[in-house]
Amino acid sequence: MLFNYYFFSYILFFLNLQRILKGQDLSGVLPASVAKLPYIIFLDLWANYLNGTIPKEWASTKLEVLSVGINRLSGPIPEYLGNITSLIYLTLENNMFSGEVPASLGKLANLVTLVLNTNNLTGSIPAELSHLPKLKHIRLSSNNFVGKLPSFSSLTNLQILEIQGSGFEGPIPSGISLLKNLTELRISDLNGEGSDFPQLGHMTEMTRLMLRSCNISGKIPTDILQMSHLQIL
Repeated sequence: MLFNYYFFSYILFFLNLQRILKGQDLSGVLPASVAKLPYIIFLDLWANYLNGTIPKEWASTKLEVLSVGINRLSGPIPEYLGNITSLIYLTLENNMFSGEVPASLGKLANLVTLVLNTNNLTGSIPAELSHLPKLKHIRLSSNNFVGKLPSFSSLTNLQILEIQGSGFEGPIPSGISLLKNLTELRISDLNGEGSDFPQLGHMTEMTRLMLRSCNISGKIPTDILQMSHLQIL
């Protein structure tokens, strides 16, 4: 019973700390002094008015969760984020980050969730991101990428793949059919070459399938009926 008391007290403290920093009116730049907190693993500054970039000093932390979405951060995504190899959850969505996604993010071997939605990112997706063994969620929507839509076919643990209105060209790669653990697949607004409806019959855990403005032609395959958990099509 004593263990449960301390455990739940810790959880409540953790949740209250999250509320203190999340969704406030915090302004200014991200403090480099966070790196002086030797035990910090969770930092959620989501939905504030913070600007500048992520301090290089943070590269020495042991952060597992870094959420700085919905702020005013700008400039390139720092290469040194790849040095925070303890990261499990990284969301940079709804900022003004520009330039290419750094290949150094491919060093984040523990990463499960990567959210880069709604920035000004350009270029192509580095091949290194296709070698993250634990990645389950990746969201790249609303950017200005170029080149062919990546298949991420080697990310066999992937459950959520969202690439909507990101500037990529079609067709939808056939390798996407290898992602058998997908529960959500959202692709939209592809430029250029079209394709047949992708083979998705093995994705029996799919709940949300959205393929809008992807220049798909031909018949809807009957194996889509195997998606017994499908809620949105």
